[in-house]
Amino acid sequence: MITRFDHAVIAVRDLDAAMARFRKLGFEVHPGGRHTGLGTYNAIIRFGLDYLELLSVADREEAMASGPSGQVLVEFFERRDGGLVGYALATSDIVADAERFRQTGLEAVGPFPMERLRPDGRLLSWRLLVPGGVPWLHPWPFLIQWDVPDDERLSWERPGTHPNGATRVVGIAVAVADLERGLHLYEQQLGLELQGRDEVPELAARRARFQVGGFTIELLAPAGDGPVQQAIERDGEHPLEVVLQVRNLEQSRRTLEQAGIVVEPAPCRAGIVIPEQQALGARLALVPAGS
Repeated sequence: MITRFDHAVIAVRDLDAAMARFRKLGFEVHPGGRHTGLGTYNAIIRFGLDYLELLSVADREEAMASGPSGQVLVEFFERRDGGLVGYALATSDIVADAERFRQTGLEAVGPFPMERLRPDGRLLSWRLLVPGGVPWLHPWPFLIQWDVPDDERLSWERPGTHPNGATRVVGIAVAVADLERGLHLYEQQLGLELQGRDEVPELAARRARFQVGGFTIELLAPAGDGPVQQAIERDGEHPLEVVLQVRNLEQSRRTLEQAGIVVEPAPCRAGIVIPEQQALGARLALVPAGS
């Protein structure tokens, strides 16, 4: 059973440079460790159980040999320096979710084990269930069930105090080519409840909203030529934007501007946006509590 949002993945070509960049954006960033046998390593921007993952390739040959997920990541870096490539939802029964996917005709790989060796020598382990077999650059999430209890995991990786005022991840926007197909995937196959549908003229898009706890998933389908259509033409169906809640929006704006970060008004939110060119290809929206 899907219980909450877990993390969003931002692929970055150079992990050290990305950590420095996201610190300039006002995030507290810590090395996460290396994924055993996959040729990848990461850094973590933690808010609570929810976090942003900066993911990079440490060993190209190992990543290519690890299978389709590693190959897609390597190929992504051949044309892009970085970007928002995927997101995970946490589940309390990943085996039951796999059976649900099978019964509804959603092809998926897993559950299969993964682990990350932290810099302090501790080993984090979990299981993944990946619709389509590859978690990157698709309009759906992958599912995660942690082996380490939540409280123990948070004692190893404590939530950060972020100078930009970010307190949690509250949403994600996903570009889909066909809204009805996206609705079927999220409602019938993932088992999420539709909260509403509307039009977003600012993005020339139609929107459907789903809720997982306090986290909102927005599916955006083109209704004409605009940012969503252009994003799909460039990278296919994929996550477009992560939405972060901040304590004080004006203070966040000032903190970013003092660091030389140019922000923009959020086109369909009561907030501001750190555009892709400022965040290594990832679009980050900042919104006040309650928006």
